[in-house]
Amino acid sequence: MKMKSEELKKICSILFESGALKLVPRSGWLKVGVENPESVAEHSFRTALVAFFLSIMEGFNFSKACEIAFLALIHDLHETRTLDLHKLARRYIKLNAEDVFEEQLKNFPEEVRESILKLKENRDIVEIVEDADKIELYLQAKEYSEKYPSAKYYMENIELKKKQSRKLLEELKSTDHRWWLKFE
Repeated sequence: MKMKSEELKKICSILFESGALKLVPRSGWLKVGVENPESVAEHSFRTALVAFFLSIMEGFNFSKACEIAFLALIHDLHETRTLDLHKLARRYIKLNAEDVFEEQLKNFPEEVRESILKLKENRDIVEIVEDADKIELYLQAKEYSEKYPSAKYYMENIELKKKQSRKLLEELKSTDHRWWLKFE
């Protein structure tokens, strides 16, 4: 894909903007006392990995799973402009994340933007990304819960839409998060 100077400048803009996600803490963890919570960028990275594996489990091929993982990677991109609002804050603040995201998409090459929008029209794909987001929350809660018992709250009442997501979550519940123990 050959880029015009104007398109390249837009890409540079979104690359710098996306870096702000490394500075935005996930606000829910602040509510349970986590002193240095994960950033939105860290959350988005693992959400993309979860979405990739869920896509494979759901029967998508590698290429489509990569597309879905990319959608998961940018699912909270709007938070560069809105920050990560806890559910309590969202009771009082009206936010249209989709409007923000659509404005950000103007910095993507048109072909890419159209592909992203097409992915978002597919309910199956959107449900995988939504489930991946919740599963990543569970993973982080399980890890934080050793030091911050209140983090266990985020491990409860997780409602997932996809059968394979529920299957993965059940396996995660019985899996020790200390992956490094097998090397001891």
